[in-house]
Amino acid sequence: MRGSTIGFLTVAVGLVVAYVTAAVHAAEHPRPIRIGVLTSSWGPSPQTVGLREGLLALGYHEDQEFVLGIRFTQGDLTTLPAAARELVQYGVDLIFASQLFSAKAAQMATTRIPIVFAGGAGHGDPVEMGLVQSFARPGGNITGVTDLDLELGPKRLEVFREIIPGLRRALYLYDLNDPYAIALASTYRNAAHRLGIEVVEQGVRTQVAAKSALAQMQKGDVDGLHQCPPMGVLW
Repeated sequence: MRGSTIGFLTVAVGLVVAYVTAAVHAAEHPRPIRIGVLTSSWGPSPQTVGLREGLLALGYHEDQEFVLGIRFTQGDLTTLPAAARELVQYGVDLIFASQLFSAKAAQMATTRIPIVFAGGAGHGDPVEMGLVQSFARPGGNITGVTDLDLELGPKRLEVFREIIPGLRRALYLYDLNDPYAIALASTYRNAAHRLGIEVVEQGVRTQVAAKSALAQMQKGDVDGLHQCPPMGVLW
């Protein structure tokens, strides 16, 4: 289940392909496999685009062997559970979750339909979130990949200081709906103390609140902005 930042999406697509291949060959009366995609993004993301392109590149024909039903929640994590239930009611054969919190919503919606997640770039720990039992044996109906980069938080701050000479105060803008972003705040806090940097923490829940927080910043308040990926409320 552990994947590199570069290759985790490839592995996730491979898991989906494995299911599609098995389902196509096992069906007595072949029909397109319905793949539900659940994401908090505002539109096509690297995960959703990569999934479609990966299937096409491997020779699968859209609308003949697979169809994609995508639910975008446009940065609103609170509507993910309802979107997941819609996919279940639609009768999808598999759910592809582009973030771990999307996978959590899908998990609450079904214990029967297979779920594949691609939780890279700082989406959290699937074991701590209760998605899987362990990395070696996920159990249940969920599997996927994640890069688990909590430990990379301090390194990011170090690189940030190198990019901005004289960095003294950095704004950390993060989503209060995202457990990973909250956990990451602690690692930044500890790293900042060691590096002699003050981290100004600003947690928000909506796009409006994020824009308001940025608008209230005055010149000289901070030397740089660091946002937690994926900061869905900003796009």
